[in-house]
Amino acid sequence: MFYKVLYFLCVAAEIFVVPKFLSYYWPQRCKKSFIWKTVASTIFVLIGLFAMKASGNISPYATYIVWGLVLGMAGDLLLHALTTAKWPFVSGVIAFLTGHIFYVIAIQKAIKTTYPDSSVFEWYEILAIVLMVVITIAYLLIRNLIKRDNIPLLIGLSAYLMFLTTMVVKAFRFVIGEFAYGTNDNVALLMITVALGAVLFFISDITLGLMILNKERFETKKMRYFNIGTYYVAQILLGSSIWFVQSFEIFGK
Repeated sequence: MFYKVLYFLCVAAEIFVVPKFLSYYWPQRCKKSFIWKTVASTIFVLIGLFAMKASGNISPYATYIVWGLVLGMAGDLLLHALTTAKWPFVSGVIAFLTGHIFYVIAIQKAIKTTYPDSSVFEWYEILAIVLMVVITIAYLLIRNLIKRDNIPLLIGLSAYLMFLTTMVVKAFRFVIGEFAYGTNDNVALLMITVALGAVLFFISDITLGLMILNKERFETKKMRYFNIGTYYVAQILLGSSIWFVQSFEIFGK
């Protein structure tokens, strides 16, 4: 009961803290925005930890989700660092990418509850991931949001999108599988916390990418608020999913 109360208090606190952070974040970063972002990101890590404690879920899914939240917090602080040096940005992107990998592993472990004999990647998952990456890159090129001759950027963006779309595809495979064949009684809540959480993460990262690639066109107050709003809701949902997801112990078996 104690950890359940702490969980709900953290969710309620996030509703206050994130708007407070946003109020200082526009038009540019400052000490107050850094402080409030630190608080906001720490809270979503606590949401995952308290959900883990309150539910008694110590499965690999829960563990990897919590590590993904921690890496998300690290990425937040690095990207928001009050410096013009490049290393915090690069380190922040790496932290986020690693966090995506942890989320993918967590969801794959959960998938094993429904498909214990399945491969790590089925052909239709690979096809969906490739199509999503190709369509996204093609759209960015057609709309002149990225330069065609910037090969390193295209490669880096494609790699990041691959991990991001993998997370979305895995989330939907898990939820659809639970709906069709699973024994979990919380399918609706799985759809909200796992699938919607992954989709909002995808949307948030795409909007962040647009603001980075074309600052003059996309970095507006509304876009930044939308980016931050979808991001924090995604992290809260993924942390909360620990309440409803159990998983097998061994990845890939």
